Amino acid sequence: MSFLHQGRYTLGAIATVAILTGCGGSQSQVGAPGAAQPLDYQTQRAESIAAKGTIKVLYSFKGSPDGAAPKTPLIAHTATDSMTTFEGGDSNNDGTVVGLTQKNGKWTESVLYTFRGGAYGDGSGPTGISTFPAGSDYIVTTEDGGTSNNGTVVALAPNSSGPWTETFVYSFGGPPDGATPVGNSIVDKQGNVYGTTEAGGTNGTGAVYRMQPKASSYSESILYSFQGGTDGENPYDGLIMDKKGALYGTTYVGGTTGSGTVFKLMPKGTGYTESILYSFQGAPSDGSRPTAGVCGAPKGLLYGTTEEGGTKDVGTVYKLTPSGNTYKETVLWNFGSVSGDGAYPYGGVLVDKKGVIYGTTLEGGAGGSSGPGTFYTLTPSSGTYKEVVYSFTGANGANPYAGPSVDSKGNLYLTTDAGGANNKGAVSAYPHHPTAFTPCSQT
Repeated sequence: MSFLHQGRYTLGAIATVAILTGCGGSQSQVGAPGAAQPLDYQTQRAESIAAKGTIKVLYSFKGSPDGAAPKTPLIAHTATDSMTTFEGGDSNNDGTVVGLTQKNGKWTESVLYTFRGGAYGDGSGPTGISTFPAGSDYIVTTEDGGTSNNGTVVALAPNSSGPWTETFVYSFGGPPDGATPVGNSIVDKQGNVYGTTEAGGTNGTGAVYRMQPKASSYSESILYSFQGGTDGENPYDGLIMDKKGALYGTTYVGGTTGSGTVFKLMPKGTGYTESILYSFQGAPSDGSRPTAGVCGAPKGLLYGTTEEGGTKDVGTVYKLTPSGNTYKETVLWNFGSVSGDGAYPYGGVLVDKKGVIYGTTLEGGAGGSSGPGTFYTLTPSSGTYKEVVYSFTGANGANPYAGPSVDSKGNLYLTTDAGGANNKGAVSAYPHHPTAFTPCSQT
């Protein structure tokens, strides 16, 4: 079992559905891409965050039968905040759903569900978790497992007397069906579930699927199969939906230069019509290979990250602004711009109503370009952005795949694939002055 694009990294181990994933507010006009504050400012600010000790490890994973290697954010579920771990659980490391409960300032972890893998027709390697707008059920996507070992979509229901109950499993069949579902699913008000698969579809280059409620089950259909070439290819994360029912997402490769795309699927009759909103151009002037989806904001703005590209080819943060029938892209930040900066942003971003951007990088930080990753903020300032970086050290977590999540009180949560007390991954909290976040997905 292997996680997508993990080959480059030697690690212990969607959006991005968070407790509340947010994106909102207008941005200041951005000047030169990647413009940065002088090094002395960067160092001073990074030290001031570390000195405050504001990031607190809530739980370190232990490995089987506990979870290990979390790749999804922490999300809310009544009194228990939940997430998945890509590994851990059974003896085959098929992964888990875990819950974290806070009482009197202390956090307690419990395994809510243990995946059993394809031998049992169950999922393996969860990469996304989301909730229904109403009700208590969860939808989890797994990269592997299922009857054809092409991945699954699983519905789970809480059980007050013990572990959660699996109420539905859909096994992807491979082309022309989807294969290898990645990232979170989204659920509309009618209970329809939407998501992406990295492979499969008519051309084997990925697909967008929908699962419609049907009695006590679901009926699956492929809404779009990516074509490759100038079209997108291989979506690595989930979708967002606007108020008109249009779906937005990214593909890791494809487009005019093969560096990835941002796409839109618009409902038309009984089907969907796809359009490419932007094709990334790659280093050094633009980002490339987005692994995270987009965060939608008021006025049609879209924000996101690219894992590679930019002036140092270690990733970017970008904004897409509607301009007539097209979109204009602006690179807001080039990683590697200053010493101690992050590298390779794998997860998505949150944007508050003041325009401050919050995100993580898989590597980089105080340990150099191959360090164990960062949590960063980008604050608009005089036509550019000021970056503040918190560097993971290993002991407090390492290599965050997921972007941050935020609760209703404005507290931010971070999950890391590795590090922590047992080097199996960790969950951390970053107390934050509450600032309103607008949900990225406006259904």
